[in-house]
Amino acid sequence: MDKSLRPKIKVKREPVDWAIEVTGFVAVLLLFGLPAYFYKDLPENIPIHYGFDGTPDSVKSKATVWMMPVIGLILYIGLAVLNRYPHVFNYPVEITHENAEIQYKKASRLLRLLNTIIVVSFCYITYSTILTASGESNGIGNYFIPVFVVLIFGVMGVYLFQSSKKIPE
Repeated sequence: MDKSLRPKIKVKREPVDWAIEVTGFVAVLLLFGLPAYFYKDLPENIPIHYGFDGTPDSVKSKATVWMMPVIGLILYIGLAVLNRYPHVFNYPVEITHENAEIQYKKASRLLRLLNTIIVVSFCYITYSTILTASGESNGIGNYFIPVFVVLIFGVMGVYLFQSSKKIPE
């Protein structure tokens, strides 16, 4: 079915969807609150990049502490707006009038989860940057990248598995 012919349905949020949304929104607030609270205490140069092992490998002006919040906010808003149009997403199955609601609900939840994981990860990186710049830590840790990758691809894998199952008529 052509994407333009897909049904345009408003996806009803369940309590778990609201919990994911609230978590993401709180993470965005925290993403800006952390640098605002700690900015005056930061040294002039802070880490801005980390190697695969989680240790800093590049430093810049402390003003760059705002880079993650700004990028995080742009991504958060972009994914939240995109989530309003589930009929334009790509799906692993053909969308019909019979399966549209359940497929849209699953895809919307996927986007919400990814959005929240990304923003929470940005919070963690921002806080780790602040701690590292203050001498209280030495980077984001060895496990951040593997955990982030497993979370992102795990959530997508579960979605693909669930969405590909035949929906009972």
